[in-house]
Amino acid sequence: MDDFDRASALESKQTEVALANHMAKQKNKVEIESAEECIECEKAIPKARQEAVKGCQYCVNCQELADKGLL
Repeated sequence: MDDFDRASALESKQTEVALANHMAKQKNKVEIESAEECIECEKAIPKARQEAVKGCQYCVNCQELADKGLL
């Protein structure tokens, strides 16, 4: 095994460790439930949005306003 092989093996091991650490951190994150009603306008948030955007608190219209800093 030459220096290049050892460097490649070390890089592979470091990548494996980094990936394992990342996956462990993701498991420990607490997911916030999506709101059923927008916290701004109180209109119902569609189920599809609740599932697609985990933790959403705004309807699409209010989210656009919030993203622009208008809320």
